[in-house]
Amino acid sequence: MGRRLTRKQIKQDEFITLMDRAVHWLTANWRQAALGLGGALALGLLWWGFTLILGSRTAAATKALDEAVQILEAPVGAEAPPEAKLKFSTVSEQQEAAAKQLAKVRKYWFTPQARMARVLQARLALERGDAETALRELAAVAASGGTDPAARMATLDWVRLRLSRGDVDGVVRDLERMAAGKDQRLPRDLAMFELAKAYERAGKYSQAQEVLRKLVENFPDSPFRVDAQQKLSSLS
Repeated sequence: MGRRLTRKQIKQDEFITLMDRAVHWLTANWRQAALGLGGALALGLLWWGFTLILGSRTAAATKALDEAVQILEAPVGAEAPPEAKLKFSTVSEQQEAAAKQLAKVRKYWFTPQARMARVLQARLALERGDAETALRELAAVAASGGTDPAARMATLDWVRLRLSRGDVDGVVRDLERMAAGKDQRLPRDLAMFELAKAYERAGKYSQAQEVLRKLVENFPDSPFRVDAQQKLSSLS
């Protein structure tokens, strides 16, 4: 019992000594302590303000993007029912309204919604026959290296558009890195499926079969597995 009390007293003495030293240090260095506390409070206030502004911008960007999507999905011409709240007489009229709304979304810099708006602008440009603008916009979003939906949509559209324009070798090089996991802009199973298409386009049927076989064997839960099996059968 006495030994326990002695240990307890020792711990109490150590705590008192530590607190005494802390009080002495604060007394002697109150300016540094005040500056340190002030700096911490300032950083905290800055971070709080930043998150508040970012949250507000994200909410506004989401609302603006939703409005753009509604425009793009609105009925056009004779297909528009009389009771439709949003409708357009011509495709050109719809595209013009969508372009204006997407430009508003782009003003919310550094938000996922702004990146998605850029992808939709690229698709809109492609519908208008402006493949160069579409390719440039998609490349910019894809180059961000992100794995959010906008970056992945941009990467997939960018790959497919380049392939349709004959850049087979360049697409193969990029997809080989993605399929190997060295470039994560696309999931590996999707990259492999697209790589098989690129190999087939290049006339490299054995490589296409090998990639599809690996996809089927190594990614049993992939949503592309069934299509890969069918494609593999057609190439055999």
